Amino acid sequence: MAFANFRITFESESGETTVFEKRLEFTDIREPGGKEFIAQYLLSISAMESRWNAYLLALPNVNNFMRETTQKFKPEDFFSGGYVDRFNTREMWIEICHVLLRLRVLLATSRAYHDQELEPSLNGNLEEESVRWHLHLDKIERFELAVIMLGKVNELAARLVFERLGASLIPNLDKTKPNWERDLTWTNIKKGLAHKTGNSYLAAIPDDEYKKMQAIFDDFLMTENGTRIRAYRNKVVHRRTPSVDRPDLYTHLESRDWKPIADEAGSPKGWTRTISLGHGAAEYVFTELYGDAVEMLRHYVECLERLNAIPRFSPEAKASSDNLT
Repeated sequence: MAFANFRITFESESGETTVFEKRLEFTDIREPGGKEFIAQYLLSISAMESRWNAYLLALPNVNNFMRETTQKFKPEDFFSGGYVDRFNTREMWIEICHVLLRLRVLLATSRAYHDQELEPSLNGNLEEESVRWHLHLDKIERFELAVIMLGKVNELAARLVFERLGASLIPNLDKTKPNWERDLTWTNIKKGLAHKTGNSYLAAIPDDEYKKMQAIFDDFLMTENGTRIRAYRNKVVHRRTPSVDRPDLYTHLESRDWKPIADEAGSPKGWTRTISLGHGAAEYVFTELYGDAVEMLRHYVECLERLNAIPRFSPEAKASSDNLT
């Protein structure tokens, strides 16, 4: 058991200081090196905290989706379904904002952790390798969650359209099933959106507005950055965790493939298989993954701005009676 005294002093440009102190107890500290590791790791986290806001400010701004809104309803809206359609649309915008805000912080902190993982001041420290290893895990933990959050954005946008159009885009939806929301997928909602003539909600939408909405759905997932990030996310969620930057921290499976051996005449004479006896190169470079994720987020925000520009689907979810049709 050991005690550590923490003292943080903030000094303003005018020279004024603010001091915070705390005494903490640590148990089961390993020897040798435990105290050194704790000190270097906590100092590294403090340095990361001083960096991530700069990366946050460079990410797309989503404040427009969180603007204060006013929705007005008529008595008949509570019986026709108009109230639920518009109220739920506003709530879906709030849900999307919550995800986008979390996503921005996760991306920014993962990038700051990456900087700290490579921090030259750790060179030569007895606990350098352990500290860098933990910082790498912190980085990847936040980035993987950010990628999962990214995968929710398009699904939530589709749910927003589904709610605004009276939950009409998936015929015969059985809401009595405990897991009925599993059917509210991007694919099913987009499929329902294609059948305008058989849906009274869609039929009431002017053609130009309908084409804008279809174009948004067509564009949402069509980016190379998004394709790469979705492939990475699928590996993280469903398969062996892919290595990023440091293959020595990840598992590696040997190939089962045999390759033919040809003689000088080009005729097959046998088979060979390579055994790597190591981890090889990393499957991904973090800065490239991060760049793809940022561009994917930027594209999603642009698509949401286009949806927001259609008054019917904006956070106000304006009604047809507000001169929309």
